[in-house]
Amino acid sequence: MADRALRRLAVAFVAAVAVTLVSGVSEARADVCASKQSRSTTATICIVVLKPANGTPVSPAPGATVTIRGKTRVVAEIRYRPGIVPGGETRGCGGERRTPSGCITFSVNGGYTLTRLYPNDSTVSGNTRVSTYAWTWHTGKYRNGGRTLTAQLTVNGSSLAVNVPVVLSNRSYAPRSPIPNRGLLPSLRRRPKATGYVVAALGDGPSGSRQSSIVARMVHSWDPGMLMYLGDVYQRGMKEEFLNFYDPLYAGDWPRTLPTVGNHEYKERPDARDYFWHWNYPLGAPKVSGGGGGWYTLRVAGWRIISLNSNVDMSAASPQGTWLSSVLARDRDRRPLSHHPCTLAFWHAARFSDISLRLPSTSKLWGQLYPYRADVIVNAHSHAYERWSNMSNAGTKAGTGAGGRPRGITEFVVGTGGNVLAQTWQTNNPYSDFRQRTRWGALKLVLFPGSVEYSYWAAKVGSTQMEMLDSGTIRCH
Repeated sequence: MADRALRRLAVAFVAAVAVTLVSGVSEARADVCASKQSRSTTATICIVVLKPANGTPVSPAPGATVTIRGKTRVVAEIRYRPGIVPGGETRGCGGERRTPSGCITFSVNGGYTLTRLYPNDSTVSGNTRVSTYAWTWHTGKYRNGGRTLTAQLTVNGSSLAVNVPVVLSNRSYAPRSPIPNRGLLPSLRRRPKATGYVVAALGDGPSGSRQSSIVARMVHSWDPGMLMYLGDVYQRGMKEEFLNFYDPLYAGDWPRTLPTVGNHEYKERPDARDYFWHWNYPLGAPKVSGGGGGWYTLRVAGWRIISLNSNVDMSAASPQGTWLSSVLARDRDRRPLSHHPCTLAFWHAARFSDISLRLPSTSKLWGQLYPYRADVIVNAHSHAYERWSNMSNAGTKAGTGAGGRPRGITEFVVGTGGNVLAQTWQTNNPYSDFRQRTRWGALKLVLFPGSVEYSYWAAKVGSTQMEMLDSGTIRCH
């Protein structure tokens, strides 16, 4: 109800501003709205509402400083004329992934804070498109004092920004992570059932889009014992993007979530520190027993699960490679290789993909996992679903051994969690067994002591129903 009331207030205010502009009266809100024409497009961007927690919505006034505290709802809007993008022109936010409806980047004191890739509401009336973008600024995680809040867009490479001066006035400063895990991996206490241990895997999802919410609802309907998040919280994996885009969908799942870090989390922070802040994990590799980080391992349902980082040095001599070697060596020492547990490894960027985002250098990780006879690798990064079954370390089919067991590794690519899907396939590799790039969804894995059942489910969107597009069984080595 509160959100609907806020939207009505924002729409009413936008309408008032539009009337002022159309009537030819000089704009009275020059400090909170800015306009620019680039080629045939005229764009106007405004910050229209700031609503402090438990407070009254404030419409910023020219030259006035707004005092805010707590979780503050920020509402901005863009007007484009013409409403439809002319051929050869671009609209969006500089340096960020563009969506069909455009986007706004927000910063505080010039420091990147969040990008709204998708509007909360967008309408075209006559020759004008009006889009509203809202997010929640968690000001209690910042020190009190004066700030400048900026909303920015880019039209045909030309930047347009609007600023509002604010003062943060919170009773307490609480920069803590929202995840109360004491820096440790989840215990995953749920026991495997006779029907198997359910894992939901997806990446490239939380972005504020409607489809990311739909995928999340589908995943929750499975009631998985483990949620495997494969990286990328949009647009740059910053605190406010985790709090605004990831947490509304999956925050309650933290006791059963195994994450890995994506490349977007490194775009603004060279050490991806906001990812580690959110998950309350030691920065980089695990530094405490059972701690998360850039790479970690645990046992679940008779399987060895290994999370790795495809954004840092992956060579065998690197800290990550040395750690992985020790993990695999301990398993070899404890049992004959022919009796080692089923093994699943996951990280963000895939080695094999028919999308150009494939990362061949992850062959360095395969170089250790393949001789160990790992069974499954799960990745994302490419915004599509792909299955590459029984792949050899050389990038060809590996064949089968005794009893028809695969000698190679099956790689899944699941970058379909809710952001823009891949527009085209760049290659058509004959070793790819299944691929699709038109349906958002998630991979469902059911773990058994000696095998895994897999199925890719496309989420229901509009009149298109939820549908299983790919399925099968993989026997462990």
